[in-house]
Amino acid sequence: MSTSGLRRFCRLYVAALCSLTAFAAAAQDEACTEAPRVVAELRSAWTVAGPSVEAARNAGSVPVIAYARRVSVRLQPEGEVALRAPGRRTAGHAGMVAFTVPSAGTYRVMSSERAWIEVLSADGLPLPVYMRPLRCLRGEGVQKELIYRLDAGQRYTLEMSAVATPGLDLLIIAEPAP
Repeated sequence: MSTSGLRRFCRLYVAALCSLTAFAAAAQDEACTEAPRVVAELRSAWTVAGPSVEAARNAGSVPVIAYARRVSVRLQPEGEVALRAPGRRTAGHAGMVAFTVPSAGTYRVMSSERAWIEVLSADGLPLPVYMRPLRCLRGEGVQKELIYRLDAGQRYTLEMSAVATPGLDLLIIAEPAP
């Protein structure tokens, strides 16, 4: 293939990628506008500042955070934290908090920073992510959202790692019905 043919191929490839990205963003925006009550409910919960807590360095001293209340979490240098399910990359800060939920169902974990997040069951095993939701609250400062199926009354540990900043805000909330 000649140099001009390669350049033309690369331009077409980049144009196709840009079109797919624009299409995906438009589809996401449309889905967000189709569920205004859900977005409004999540936005309302996220915008109320809550208490501050220092994340644990190990499983023996994990603070319990409130469900359905935004919490500011101060993290530790990642090398000083003994995670049971470490992320696949490092970025500076990490920590652990614990929580329970009042009833069985699907719950959204929201973070103000990009982070590697694992929710661990009482036996220390990571739970599978039920789904990755639409990112309708990026404009509100939510950088990461994951949805898990959780059981009532069970103590879960939330491990955060690969966080570039020394703190983040978290909110664990029941997934609103559409």
